[in-house]
Amino acid sequence: MKRCLFLLLVCILVCSNLYIVKAKDFSPPEIHSEGAVLMEANTGKILYDKNAKTPMAPASTTKVMTALLVLEKANLKDKVIIGKNPPNAEGTAIGIKEGEELTVEDLLYALLLESANDAAEALGEHIGKSKENFATMMNDRSKKLGCENTNFKNPSGLYEEGHVTTAYDLSLMLREVSKNPTFVKICQEPFYKIPPTNLTSEIRWVNNKNNLVLKGSKLFYKDCVAGKTGYTTLSRHTYTALAEREGEKLIVAFLDAPDKNTYFIDSKELFDYGFSRYKTVKLFSKGDEVSTYSISKDESVPLLASEDFYYVKDLNGLDEKSLEDSNTSVFLEDKDLSNVSFKKGDIILNSSIKLTGKNLGSLALTSGITREVSALKFAKNSVDIAIDKIKTSYVIGGTTLVIFGTTFIKRKMKKIKRRNKLKELGL
Repeated sequence: MKRCLFLLLVCILVCSNLYIVKAKDFSPPEIHSEGAVLMEANTGKILYDKNAKTPMAPASTTKVMTALLVLEKANLKDKVIIGKNPPNAEGTAIGIKEGEELTVEDLLYALLLESANDAAEALGEHIGKSKENFATMMNDRSKKLGCENTNFKNPSGLYEEGHVTTAYDLSLMLREVSKNPTFVKICQEPFYKIPPTNLTSEIRWVNNKNNLVLKGSKLFYKDCVAGKTGYTTLSRHTYTALAEREGEKLIVAFLDAPDKNTYFIDSKELFDYGFSRYKTVKLFSKGDEVSTYSISKDESVPLLASEDFYYVKDLNGLDEKSLEDSNTSVFLEDKDLSNVSFKKGDIILNSSIKLTGKNLGSLALTSGITREVSALKFAKNSVDIAIDKIKTSYVIGGTTLVIFGTTFIKRKMKKIKRRNKLKELGL
């Protein structure tokens, strides 16, 4: 009997330990920055935030937006002639000189790896003709990205009163620029050498400051794809980075961090938290047939996804086997396409995607065919629509008439029956 009790106790302890090993801790880590965000990059969904929309000084993470504009508006091999202002930029610099000629590519490496403020100002003047005009361009572009609490005053991130962004806005900027393979390539290089120029005979080396991508660093994180550090005395430390694991992309953004080792460690922990707790599921790939639009009994239009469509599943309390969901519903906007001409690939309708009744977002749909509506067909369709409306009106009117007539007859019959009954009673 004692032996049986002992074996039972051992089994209970073993099973308990197995459960403990299997269980996952889905609690977010402690974050030391004053502002922080964890974003799923495919959807833009926020998975963690701390003062996410509170404006703070961004320091050199400003250069993420500078790089975005440069990559959108210039070619890498374009020549940049340095003006009189960039050589006087304060803080980190590569020592460029007035009248010196460098390529956009050289200056981008200096901007993103060395975080050179003189390179930032040179690129700003090259694109915007002046630092002030470039700042206006930065603000206009950030608004188009959905940034609501950002105001840039310079391209470098040097502290100025009113030069602010938020952890959320910063994550939107990195999400956009990281779609550009040149940005990612630059961010992954451990170093870069700027060749001699017309005014400088020696090679200038610039070195990557992002420890998460440096394989020799004790803070190396193998899933980190790109990132940008920042620091000024008044801004304190700032950082943003992108990591990718098995097709899932996560972005962290930190503002007002106490030191760089803290934000590197917090980034790794926040990435691990995101990858373990959340799973990105692709419901549609670009070009997939999502639905069809029926124009008539003889004509229908295949509706295709205009882009990849994802949603984020929270694994907290869920079984891994429940990831593949098939109970997806597509709701098309109410729009008459009977007299509309369009080409294959044109966006013609919007849709709402729902999963088990929960709205996951909207998806623009393109036509899978080319459709031309001639003047004759337009007239015929218009006539058919008018006839359908008339028929509908007749049906509604006829139904109303029948109901009214039936009610009238019933009332009339009741009156006749009552009158006859009164006659029988001699009244």
